[in-house]
This record gives sequence, structure tokens and C-alpha cells, in this order.
Amino acid sequence: MATTSSTLTREQIIADIADILQVPADEISDDTNVLDVGLDSVRLMSLIERWRAAGAVKADLVALASDPVVGAWVRELTTEDPESGEEAVR
Repeated sequence: MATTSSTLTREQIIADIADILQVPADEISDDTNVLDVGLDSVRLMSLIERWRAAGAVKADLVALASDPVVGAWVRELTTEDPESGEEAVR
């Protein structure tokens, strides 16, 4: 049976951001404002397409651009609690 749930994890989101910015993943944390580290709209759209392909149907340009902090993106794109890395109860 097909599912529409995202397979994204906090680690994958951080790895993808680091990859697109060409920086080490350990330079990206939950408190990182992606605009401050050089993410522009073109690269944001590339990330969104990558994440939609991975099943993150909630990957939305307006939602992500309105709160460009990694922890907020983790909450938006996964069911994980960004502080504990564990699945959040919803």
C-alpha cells in the first residue's frame, strides 16, 4: 500500500542543506537560520523538490521561507521533535 508520509529525518534535512550549501553538516544546527548561511530562493526550491520527491508533501516554499530556521523545518517536514530527535506525539 502506498503512503504519502515523509521519510525525511532531521539528519537527512541537515545533510541536504549542507550538501546544497557545500558546507560540512556539523556546521548546521537546529538554530541555524538558513538565510544567514547563504541559502537563496533557487537553492530552497531545489531542496523542496528533493524533499517532495522523498515524500515530504508538506514541503512548501511559503511555509519554509516564512521561518527559515532548521528546527522549524524539521518540525514542518517530519514528525520528529528536533530537540530530542525522537518521533513527536501528534
